[in-house]
Amino acid sequence: MVKESISPAQTTHCKGELPVRMRLYPYSKRFATTFKKERRKISAVLGKCEIQHVGSTAVPGLGGKGIVDIMIALDNWKGENEVIEKLRSIGFKHIHPKERGRMFLSRTGPTKYGDTHLHLVKKGSYPYREMLTFRDHMRSHPKEAERYWKLKLSWFKEARGVRKRYTAAKESYVNNIWKRPRQQHSSSKRCAT
Repeated sequence: MVKESISPAQTTHCKGELPVRMRLYPYSKRFATTFKKERRKISAVLGKCEIQHVGSTAVPGLGGKGIVDIMIALDNWKGENEVIEKLRSIGFKHIHPKERGRMFLSRTGPTKYGDTHLHLVKKGSYPYREMLTFRDHMRSHPKEAERYWKLKLSWFKEARGVRKRYTAAKESYVNNIWKRPRQQHSSSKRCAT
């Protein structure tokens, strides 16, 4: 496993773009611990629901921005405003417009690494399947996850710390993973109230 980290001090300002205080971290078991704590809080306000840890922090050995991404699968979009209000009550104050079948909420903290992001999706939808496909592929292919981490470090350096450029650099790779044959995802976790 690569143990390299890039600090915000290593970022540079690019003409016409705001500086991004972005950092990459090697994998930490704390990401899973943070997810479990957040899942309990979310379950307490939403009741029975499917909550999944997705993104790089959900893959042992894969480093990233340190953002704990959590997917909440809704049976339908009816009542989404009620769901959002309940999530606001536990600190998810940044609500982004619904886009591509996904609603995004964020909160700064509580980790020293980065934010916690929530992805509200309709159960079984394309965004639901793509997030699980990526996570499950990386979990079942640790050498691929290690390769991806090394590529992320390289893309970060090429992007000179500009988050938008970094995201664009890794987009093709991630899309290629999503295009691979989809597996059935029946590993959903049910939350108890």
